[in-house]
Order: sequence, then C-alpha cells, then structure tokens
Amino acid sequence: METNDVLRQKDWSEQELIETGFKYFQRIKYVVLARELPPEEAPLKMKYGNDILVATAGYMICFSAGWWRKGNLYDYHHWPVALDHFEDTYLPWDETTWKPTWAERHLLSVGCKPYYNVGGVWARKLEQPQMIQNPEQDTPFEVPAGAWLILGAKGSEKGVPWWSMDKGFRNRFTSK
Repeated sequence: METNDVLRQKDWSEQELIETGFKYFQRIKYVVLARELPPEEAPLKMKYGNDILVATAGYMICFSAGWWRKGNLYDYHHWPVALDHFEDTYLPWDETTWKPTWAERHLLSVGCKPYYNVGGVWARKLEQPQMIQNPEQDTPFEVPAGAWLILGAKGSEKGVPWWSMDKGFRNRFTSK
C-alpha cells in the first residue's frame, strides 16, 4: 500500500490481509450503551484529534460510560456506528450479573440500551502514515505512524478502515 493511497472499504481476501501485514484480533467483551440518533440531534459531528466523524439520523451512537456520571449525554466518550454495521456486530448484553455503574444508569435513563460488540478485526501497526476514508468521514484522513490501522472483519463492516492508538487498541482487542 502506498502512503499516498486512500484506503477505503474493500472486500479483502484473507490472503491479501496476511500478505499486507494484517493479523486477526478478537474483541474483548465489555458493555457498550447505545441509542439511535434521532433526527432532531442530526447531523452529529464528533472530533477525534484531527479526524471528524459525522453521524446522520438513524446511526447508532455508542457510549463508553466509565464510572462517573457526566452532566450531558455527549460528555461521555461516544462514537457513531452505521445501523447496518451495528446490526452485524453488536448483540444485546447477556450477562445477568451485570450491575450498571452510576454512569451506565444515567445512560440507561436517557434511552440507551446495553450491548456488546462481537466483531473481530484485522489490524496492523503503521510504520508510516496512511490515508483512510470510512462511511462516517466526509474526506480522507491521515492516520499517523505508530497507530493501529483496523479493518472490520465481517458483515457490512467488512473491510471498513478505522484506526486506534496503541492503548485503546489493546483495551479492546486480543490476539486469538
């Protein structure tokens, strides 16, 4: 892959992924609270560093609550997931011993429901910057060297590029 090439969603073969240095990682199971973005809140723009993601009405907005209740719904760490991706990769939370934190209770009270992501990914650590574009981006974005370049591994998410810094990646994924 050339540095100047913009990586967009592609239906990769497993052989292509392996040949370009990707490795498969399983998702670590944890609670994600999510709700559909209503029309009156759309479009919702989310900035992550220099990267801007845009969610339109009907997108699922996922929240990582943490322990402490925040004042506003969008004060919690959140990210957009296209509805078809969400349906392919998230399932309702199924652990009967789950005890919501104060923050999770707050998110439940404003219409969120508990889910978990079952989608594994293909990923590789970048040695040089890489331009990517996914459905939530208006324009291509440069992922910095040292970040993890991630590709969805199944369903409508298959081949969609995104990225994470090392700590975030290691908190969400484990090698099989």
